[in-house]
Amino acid sequence: MTETDFDIGIAGAGLTGRLMALALAHEGFSVALIDPRASTSRPAQDDERTTAIAFASARLFKRLGVWDPLDAGACPINDILVTNGTPRDAFRDGGVDGQSLHFPSTLLPEERGGGEDGTALGYIVGNKAMAEAFEAAVQAAPLITSLYGVGMIGSETMPGARQLRLDNDKTLSVRLLVACDGKHSTIRRQEGLRALSWPYAQKALVFNIAHEKPHHGVAHELFCPSGPFAILPMTDNRCSIVWTEHKRSADAYLALPENEFLSAVEDRVGPSLGQLSLASDPVAWPLSFHYVPNPVGERLVMAGDAAHTIHPIAGQGFNLGIKDIAALADVAGEAMRTGLDVGHGSTLERYAKWRQFDTASLALGTDVMNRLFSNDIAPIRWARSAGLGLVQKMDPARIFFMRHAGADVGDLPSLMRPF
Repeated sequence: MTETDFDIGIAGAGLTGRLMALALAHEGFSVALIDPRASTSRPAQDDERTTAIAFASARLFKRLGVWDPLDAGACPINDILVTNGTPRDAFRDGGVDGQSLHFPSTLLPEERGGGEDGTALGYIVGNKAMAEAFEAAVQAAPLITSLYGVGMIGSETMPGARQLRLDNDKTLSVRLLVACDGKHSTIRRQEGLRALSWPYAQKALVFNIAHEKPHHGVAHELFCPSGPFAILPMTDNRCSIVWTEHKRSADAYLALPENEFLSAVEDRVGPSLGQLSLASDPVAWPLSFHYVPNPVGERLVMAGDAAHTIHPIAGQGFNLGIKDIAALADVAGEAMRTGLDVGHGSTLERYAKWRQFDTASLALGTDVMNRLFSNDIAPIRWARSAGLGLVQKMDPARIFFMRHAGADVGDLPSLMRPF
């Protein structure tokens, strides 16, 4: 076997893994980016999924130099509308009186980028565009070595390092291993890290629609008895739909002929966008929850979906991983500048403490929110409407929730702070 030394090894070259590599290289670390998929550098041409990028996350993109290639295709979210109702209530006269909550971007204070000329509340960005932008930046970064088509078959800790055994008969020596290998993380299982996990009795139907009338940058989340129905603005008079349904119902909708499926979509979206058509084929994703209470091990950090997978009800899953990336970059960079070992337990403990409260509160909060809103029990439905109406009348409360949606709360890592 041959051996190569790197400061940091990253397992998994998805969106989180590549962005992690860019952030750590930005701090001056040499990085090995390892993924058994040979096609990782070429995103699937038929992947039409999108992701909501919070405005604080967009700051990280800009600082790492990956925002410019995304800017033209990123649709700003200017307003968020939350409606408590059944499918027939969707978009009826802009929402149901007393059951809607409106978050306009102009409500944010100027020091957070708000005001009349303020920032968007977030952006809807295509996954394929992000994969291409991240990969181009990875290939241009001299401190990153991409090892695609190479699997990691095991690892062991040594004094001052962790040795990674690869399936190409090579060994890598790294001071820190970062697991970004997804919600079914092999590394998490091999290391025996405890995770809280359970499946939801729901699937998410994900697809894009084209529409006749403009959306004006409004993201609308409608809370239906079977689960949330999100309409997320895209460029070119399109919207991305994330439709949460009971598993059997989701499968039944997916099996419908296109005209009948589209009719069910129109029942939920209503008339405000005019005539609709499908802009991509719908796909169904089973939903589940998992959370790793302690995301660190011996010279090991879990990040992104490997550490936490949450319900899409708040659109914060990838943004939670982006905060992992920014926090680890801060902790690792400070360790380097002060002459400390980036993989030492004290360094990793600081990362764990920084991320634990934010991750736990958001992960468990979305779980509770889904259980609270995904039902049609009359007293709970009434209480939800009353709560939305109360928050709508309180600007400080609305600003608080807007900043949460923008990933702009708590002790922000430097890559996510206002410019």
